[in-house]
Amino acid sequence: MKSEIITHKDPKSPISEVFKTLRTNLQFMSHKNNDAISLLVTSTMPGEGKSWVTSNLGVAFAQSNKKVVIIDSDMRKGR
Repeated sequence: MKSEIITHKDPKSPISEVFKTLRTNLQFMSHKNNDAISLLVTSTMPGEGKSWVTSNLGVAFAQSNKKVVIIDSDMRKGR
């Protein structure tokens, strides 16, 4: 999983910038900067990148000094 966390490994890469843009857009969706944001990342099929997106987005939030908790509820193939 460590090699998959691009936002930590290479914070200046184009993919990292996409996650930072997504983070900023999600922050603008909350009405106040102090509001907690809860997200659910899901898909219809296994292997579509839920863990990858969640971990990289979590790192992007953490890099902006936000507290992040990620809960993996996949009982069969948790990552």
